[in-house]
Amino acid sequence: MTVDENPRAVVGHNSPPPEPYDAIFIHIDGLYLEAKNFLDGEPIADEKMAEAVEDLLSQIRDAEKVAEAARKVEKDPLDEQVAAIQAKWNPLIGSNKAVKGKTVLASEACKAALAPWRRAQETAKQEAARAAREEAEAAQRAAAEAMRASQADDLDAREKAEQLFREADRAALRAKRADNAATTGLGLRSTWTPTLTDGVAAARWAWANRRPQMDEFLLTLAKKEVGAGVRTLPGFTVTEDRKAI
Repeated sequence: MTVDENPRAVVGHNSPPPEPYDAIFIHIDGLYLEAKNFLDGEPIADEKMAEAVEDLLSQIRDAEKVAEAARKVEKDPLDEQVAAIQAKWNPLIGSNKAVKGKTVLASEACKAALAPWRRAQETAKQEAARAAREEAEAAQRAAAEAMRASQADDLDAREKAEQLFREADRAALRAKRADNAATTGLGLRSTWTPTLTDGVAAARWAWANRRPQMDEFLLTLAKKEVGAGVRTLPGFTVTEDRKAI
């Protein structure tokens, strides 16, 4: 049997068909090169040139649609797999607006039960730290008073005053440790939430201290108004720009 009689003998006959991406890439790359060579910055001078650019634009749009469809075909199965994985694990560890998994619910319940106990512990440790600070301050005052009352030539009184200073230093160290214990390792975390009470004062603060962010915020509001059809806004100049579609 000859090659002509057996088409399977042709080199490449058993190769898989080319990937859609390859053909699409070649086509879009060719259109891009055509656009790059054709659109050199010179303005359109006549109807023929305008029609050529419009035809090129139409081809680019069609190629883009074909590429998007191929991308979707390639991506959809992966999205379905990811969604299936999420759906499987969400009942256990999901944490979003739609669902809370068992670990999340159980953790929240544990934290809610622990919070009052931890706050009580914090209060007790803060009270202990306050007492330790007061003790240290009293010891420091007593040592200073003893030193002032002693005579330079009274060694016994001086030794007693020095001893009081050493005791005051130890009391200060205990107070520092108590303060650390009252502020760390409690299993509590502070969160701070601002509440707007005076919009005018807030706007003045933002204008003085966060000007770039304030400008961006105002522009965002203005764009929404312009998008809704408003054409005159205090503090803004609304300009029209005609672009090809």
